[in-house]
Amino acid sequence: MAKVLRVLLVCFCLCMFTLLPLPANAQIEQRSYLTLEILQDHIDHLVKQEGKDTIDLSNYIIDLANSDSDFDLQFYQKINNATSRAGNPLSLNFSNSIIQGNFQLNQLGINSYIGSALSSVFTTLEQAKINQYYPAKNSINQQMPRINIFRGSLKFNDTIFTGELDASDSLFLQQIIATGGKFQNIVKYNHSFFGKEVDFSQAVFSQNINFNLCHFFATTKFQQVEFQGITDFSNSQFEELIEFNDSVFNQVTDFTRSVFIKTANFSNNIYRDRLVFAKSKFLDSLLFINTTFEKNITFRDSYANFLINLQDAHLLNRLDFSNAFFTPRASINTSGLAFDSTEAKLIGETNIIGKYINVNRLEGNETVLRNLIRNFRSLEQITDANRLEYKREKLRAKQLSELITKTSWQKILTWGWLSLIPQWLSLNLLLLLGDYGTNINLLFSIGIMAIAFFSVLFWLIDCYRPHISQPIIPNRYEIIVMSISYLSLTSLSIVNIFIMTEQPWLTLLCISIVFLPVPALITGLIYKQGRYHNLLNTTYFVEDGSFREFRLLLGRLPIMPRFPFYRDRYQPILWHRRWSWLNYYNFSLNNIFKLGFNDIRLRDQYLPGLISTLVWYQWCLGVLYIILLLWTLSRTIPGLNLLIYF
Repeated sequence: MAKVLRVLLVCFCLCMFTLLPLPANAQIEQRSYLTLEILQDHIDHLVKQEGKDTIDLSNYIIDLANSDSDFDLQFYQKINNATSRAGNPLSLNFSNSIIQGNFQLNQLGINSYIGSALSSVFTTLEQAKINQYYPAKNSINQQMPRINIFRGSLKFNDTIFTGELDASDSLFLQQIIATGGKFQNIVKYNHSFFGKEVDFSQAVFSQNINFNLCHFFATTKFQQVEFQGITDFSNSQFEELIEFNDSVFNQVTDFTRSVFIKTANFSNNIYRDRLVFAKSKFLDSLLFINTTFEKNITFRDSYANFLINLQDAHLLNRLDFSNAFFTPRASINTSGLAFDSTEAKLIGETNIIGKYINVNRLEGNETVLRNLIRNFRSLEQITDANRLEYKREKLRAKQLSELITKTSWQKILTWGWLSLIPQWLSLNLLLLLGDYGTNINLLFSIGIMAIAFFSVLFWLIDCYRPHISQPIIPNRYEIIVMSISYLSLTSLSIVNIFIMTEQPWLTLLCISIVFLPVPALITGLIYKQGRYHNLLNTTYFVEDGSFREFRLLLGRLPIMPRFPFYRDRYQPILWHRRWSWLNYYNFSLNNIFKLGFNDIRLRDQYLPGLISTLVWYQWCLGVLYIILLLWTLSRTIPGLNLLIYF
């Protein structure tokens, strides 16, 4: 029995040894040096890989360290001759090989002039693709441009490059797959064009890489890549999806003046040095989800047409959107954005950047919004800070609405549920009537509407008394002037409300609910019960005849004092003068803005209670309005809150 167990254990170990992958040094030992004879044999005996004729140079050590050697010269010549003379495109497979010395990849392409008749080597379809990917009008040179054209695909999976890789000034008609490649020296692909997929996923670039002035017409992948040197993609254009996610960038990453037509995914990356997108264009989404920025990121003078997603990103330095242009479709999602150092700042144009910053929900983003608001206040961008605070309160109102409407029926009418109602109501009033203290223009428009409405109402009650022995009716001039002034002020205010607020109809509905029901009810009762009091032929309003100047009347009450000495100072306002209609505007201005050119009040003798109620109603609205106005001014004008306090 023991012998049987021993035999089974040995078999199991042998099986495990067979199935387990070989270590790296074992793989290297399996590689042999590529010789000219072996190279010629592979050229003469093509293999089918993925349905394509391929020169298979995988699993070799290719020694190009001596540029003057016979192998070096014939290596490029033999491959170039084979690819040039083949009727069908030939793919090159260098997977799992070690290429020692500088690798002039562009010498393996077919060197051609663009703009003249292309070589007969290329098929009609290939010529059409060449003209599509590299039109002659793109050249800035006077002479015909020369470029190295690769007809077939290139594979560098797990390939090790010990020297410099030069693939500049090249046009690749088929895909380049270099997953897991190790590039130990400089990589040059500058001024190259890629017609099909480019995949450098899981590669390691130990030195600088240069993809300057490149054009990518298909999907581009640099996933899980380690960039140890400077990464240069400046002045490049990406027509399709690009994926740079799950990568590490140790030095400067430059995408200056690059154009991104489709989505660009930079999620889960770590940038240990500067990231530059200056003067770049983003026509689709730009994703930085869960990305860490340890140094500055700049989007100066960039153009954004869609979402810039910074969800759960970590910011340790400046994120600069100075002079960036955002279309109406653009937005910056900052949900979960963490300010992980005291130097972390988000910079943008005053009164612009705040419009485009958004979070998708309030829960979990209170700290994010607080940091952003503090960020803009420290930069003295009060408008942007207020705009974010307005967005925060909108999310809070939405949260309260959900709590109220989604509460189970067992909890309805409980104290906790009922306490949410006044919170929701007051918060929505502040949002609709002033954008939560951030929109001074909207607040002034509401004040002007209130002044115009109550002025016409007081004028009507005071000057139109048809149900008495000698009816008092305003003349045609007063009717025309009051109608025109009321319609003009109200129309301008409504137009401004539509311009300045996001929900104009809801704002107008809210204003109507505050202004119309109570005054309409009181006015209806006044005219229904008629006039049965003394001094029916005298105005209800009196003015202080001792002064006529512009004053701040914060402590003024709407009814004249009862002390006889003051009655000598207050006289009835004048009727039937061409300017007498202005007195009613002055009275409403006193009640709403607490400012006036003359102190006009209600008389204290034989005053109907309904008229007094209507005036007190306007005065109370004026107190609430002036509190809201001062609060808004203190939030929108730096330093004014201190002045108001003193």
